Amino acid sequence: MPYRVSLIEGLQRSSRRALAFLESGVDQRVNGKKVFDGLDENRNHDVRSRFDHWLSGQHFPKYHHGWPNSETYGDCYVFKWKNAGTHHRLYGFLFNPTPSSDPGFRVCILCTHARKNTEQTNPAELSLVLELKANGAVTDAVKHAFPDEKRRGTGA
Repeated sequence: MPYRVSLIEGLQRSSRRALAFLESGVDQRVNGKKVFDGLDENRNHDVRSRFDHWLSGQHFPKYHHGWPNSETYGDCYVFKWKNAGTHHRLYGFLFNPTPSSDPGFRVCILCTHARKNTEQTNPAELSLVLELKANGAVTDAVKHAFPDEKRRGTGA
């Protein structure tokens, strides 16, 4: 498979949301996990706390946000931090891989990392995330990681 999805271990649990990284051995544009894995201990802690904040249903645009009012980028999401004057971004997309068994569930699949010198998002970053989301191999990888199965024998 050209893509796979890996859950981010050690985050708070949520029945409504999850966070995972998209990985690829062939698509070099997919670099979010590689950058995240290379963060020093303090920065890793900061970013993880932002992940937990989102998992708990909170919204804090300084550290993470989507584009809910955008017809084009409404499914995109970003986690942000700044280090030594450089803005860092982990871009991903929101997706419900379980529409039959859990229609309210949302996973944020983090795909890419960008480093920049301005606060504004480059629309090309968001377009890449949407291109990945539309890729059938990516969708298959997400659905493999989050199967849409009705719970048998539980009345669900």
